[in-house]
Amino acid sequence: MLPRTVALIAKACKKAATGESRFAEDLMFDSIDLVHLVAEMEEEFNVVLNEDQLRTLRTVDDAVRVVRSLKNGGAADA
Repeated sequence: MLPRTVALIAKACKKAATGESRFAEDLMFDSIDLVHLVAEMEEEFNVVLNEDQLRTLRTVDDAVRVVRSLKNGGAADA
């Protein structure tokens, strides 16, 4: 899941990312960029993030954790 997420990020911001990459500080994502990325992730992984989950996304690993939890049938930890 991490490689697919990193590929989506690279497509969105034209920067290399790792699990530790921070959306705002390292990848220069603003809130609009993050919303667009989440929409792409929701489509790619067939999940829906709620607002509380969206607020927890600081790093690429955070995004993977939330999506993985949703794919496993549980609400992601906030």
